[in-house]
Amino acid sequence: MPSAYYTCNLLPLELVARAGFDPRWLGEHLQDPGAPARRDALSIHPMTCPYVTRLVTAADALFDEATDGDVLLVPGGCDAMRRLGDLMAATYPGRVFVVPLGRSAGDHAAEDLAVELARLDTWLRDKGGAARGADVPGGAAASGADAPGAAGEAGGAPTPVKELPKVEYPAAPRPGGVFVVAGPLTDNSLLTLIERLGATVSGLESCTSPDRWRPLAAAGEAAAAADPDSYLALARQILDLGMCPRRSTVERRAHLALRLDESRPSSVIYARQSFCDPGAYDAVLVAELAEERGLPYLEIEVGFPFEASGPLHTRVEAFLEAQLLDDDLLDDLDELLDDDLLSDESLDDLLDEED
Repeated sequence: MPSAYYTCNLLPLELVARAGFDPRWLGEHLQDPGAPARRDALSIHPMTCPYVTRLVTAADALFDEATDGDVLLVPGGCDAMRRLGDLMAATYPGRVFVVPLGRSAGDHAAEDLAVELARLDTWLRDKGGAARGADVPGGAAASGADAPGAAGEAGGAPTPVKELPKVEYPAAPRPGGVFVVAGPLTDNSLLTLIERLGATVSGLESCTSPDRWRPLAAAGEAAAAADPDSYLALARQILDLGMCPRRSTVERRAHLALRLDESRPSSVIYARQSFCDPGAYDAVLVAELAEERGLPYLEIEVGFPFEASGPLHTRVEAFLEAQLLDDDLLDDLDELLDDDLLSDESLDDLLDEED
């Protein structure tokens, strides 16, 4: 079965699978940075975010050696990702499909995306994936044991998508911990670092977080299984679930505020990739939301994949230790008040001196 590599999970992966392709997240195919580069290897402007630059290298290496049936799907949510799509399409014509993504979830954005999803479905079917019923409207696989996605059962059970982001919470999120906002992550090593340093995680807002890719994958499966022709409904689901930094709007702010309030964290960490313009806007927004709630805030710059280097490890550790120290001081004050060893007036004096 040919592979359909994709750069972002804002895609109906089940629709891709039913067209006869094996969806594979390109983030799982990064090249070893120490490996020698080909003389004619593609490159992109160095002041582009690490996510896009690493994906360009990975896609170029894969397509230089891949079979002609493999394709690349690029949801173009930001300028850098659209440049990736244009570069790959010019180098490997006929094998790259760029899906424009709007910056809102309004009716016009959903209608435009529905048109692009219909084009994508037709394009994939025309590329000649695995055998399927050519007379089925919308490109749906024929039901029955021989159809792609049938899993050996009549009726066409959803095809399992093998390669999804491998980001998972190391422990169940709970209030009072760190709320992490980040760009794309290859794994949960940042969350694991926070847990290892003695803190807990209250939530993660990232395009590769389980809060994002699980609902998106489920939405694609349900839409493709129930009504493959319902591109508009699928487009609305994608836009509603895909509330990423490209949405530098009131909607994005409301979404982040809701996530923070639901998670009830004690602090916020923003992991921003260098040279990411939407991420820079997002960082300002998250800092404002943290300040409004009186939450300590730390912004760190990370690469793709995430690496807990010495300086970054030290910054996160110092930030978390400060939170733990504040908690210990508050506990001590509570004990003194409970034991009547400190009066309310004395406490007010201490707080005034601290201010």
